[in-house]
Amino acid sequence: MKSPIGILTLIASPRGLSCLLFSQSPIPQSLREKSIVDSRENQIVTTAKTQLEEYFAGQRDTFTVPLDLVGTPFQVQVWKSLTKVKFGATRSYSEQASSIGRPTAVRAVGSANGKNPVAIILPCHRIIASDGSIGGFSGGIKNKMWLLKHEQRTLH
Repeated sequence: MKSPIGILTLIASPRGLSCLLFSQSPIPQSLREKSIVDSRENQIVTTAKTQLEEYFAGQRDTFTVPLDLVGTPFQVQVWKSLTKVKFGATRSYSEQASSIGRPTAVRAVGSANGKNPVAIILPCHRIIASDGSIGGFSGGIKNKMWLLKHEQRTLH
């Protein structure tokens, strides 16, 4: 799908959205191994596209599309904790680690966020460094900054 931050590719299994890829991102090996890649659009992809279009138009601040997350139990825990960071807000990697009861796992949390398969939907762009610097983002720092500014503009 076309978006203000480039082409996004959505991949879903029958259970839910499995991956949101930025134009420069390859399909993760874990998804290729599970053979869930299908070039046909399904209802989950249609729902995700609609919700993302609403998000980019400033009409949506949370997502309800079903997810089918492929990751370790720790990664899934980290990814699900992203839903607790409100639209337009930011948290540090340290705050996120503490929120899941793992205050010393800051680097592991950062690594898990870097592997978030459904960025934007699970808003890892809202996680920044403790010193206020932007941190990393699998979709690129420019896109992370755009998403954060978009949410701030939408709130005002």
